[in-house]
Amino acid sequence: MDAREDDEQLVAAELARYDRELRRYRKLRGQIEADFARRLDAAGFKYFHVTARVKSRESFERKVRRAPDREVRDILGVRIVANFEGDLPAMEQVVREALVVDDDSWVDKSALLPLDAFGYRSVQFVGLLPDVGEAADADADPAAGTQLEVQLRTALSDTWSELEHDFRYKSARQLPREVDRLFAISAALLEQADDNLDLIRRQVEEARTPAAGDGGGERGYIGRFIQYDGDARSLDQIITAALDVPFGAVTGSGRELRSVVRAAGWLQYDALAEGFAEFSELGRRLAVACASTDNDILLTDAEPQRPARSFRGIGVYWTALAAALLGGEPIRESRVPDGRLAEYRVVTGYLYENPDASALAVRSRYAAVAAPVGTLDDAGFPPIELG
Repeated sequence: MDAREDDEQLVAAELARYDRELRRYRKLRGQIEADFARRLDAAGFKYFHVTARVKSRESFERKVRRAPDREVRDILGVRIVANFEGDLPAMEQVVREALVVDDDSWVDKSALLPLDAFGYRSVQFVGLLPDVGEAADADADPAAGTQLEVQLRTALSDTWSELEHDFRYKSARQLPREVDRLFAISAALLEQADDNLDLIRRQVEEARTPAAGDGGGERGYIGRFIQYDGDARSLDQIITAALDVPFGAVTGSGRELRSVVRAAGWLQYDALAEGFAEFSELGRRLAVACASTDNDILLTDAEPQRPARSFRGIGVYWTALAAALLGGEPIRESRVPDGRLAEYRVVTGYLYENPDASALAVRSRYAAVAAPVGTLDDAGFPPIELG
């Protein structure tokens, strides 16, 4: 038997193995996608996509015929695509925990490129699935495991590699040199774009995290939310119109605003955004029910002589105040008397328990039982009821 016949026998045996195990591979494909996505999600990653695939019989046969004596280890493969290149090392560690990795198979494709070249970038390795007994055939050896090729790359690299593969390697003719040049330029631009995305994310996360002693206002995360969030700006306008007071700068609003946001526990941009989305309707109704339209809105008692005036962030103020009062949190660093806050707490609870109650009707009932404007002594605020 000559070498060619030997090769044909090897090819036939490998194709028979492929046909025999194809059903199991297809079943594992869905399990792998779900398991890896669950692991990455549990690890805190948000921007990724997992796709598992079974190599087609035609592709498998071509690879076997190129080297019949070499084992094909990528019949089953999974690709993890991340939006940010900086996530890939940590994502790789999460994936490794699900496999028994052959470290000799590990390769970073970008490391194979010359220092002055740009091109295909992907980390690849092969691992064994340790728990495949349930998916295996009855006569299969579970201890042998199932080999899985893993690829990790960014979304931009994935797009580039897919297009290059289709245009270059599936082309029936030799492509012009200009195409090679354009591919290289595109790869360089995408590599820079990946770096830029990582930099953008770092700077956004730093901007969302308040530094120690953050003065708030327009320089802090609270100010950024008030300035750029469309719903926050809209609520400012709604409350201002409902109270029918002029809009302008209000002395002390920054301090009072920070005091209620901190009391609500919204210490970062994301927490503020989520809390605002949850409690903004309650905040609107609380403002309508309690805000003074004759005296200073924030410091009704401390500085009653000041006229009522709305301000940028008034919606966030009443929303955070409602959330803090509903949660039973103390409002520290505020000049609003504890007695007045106790009144607001009663109103907040009533509005929350009676979502269909008219805020204007509650305003009338509250005004009838509230302590006089200018009261500072807690003893001047008797307990109130609205029920």
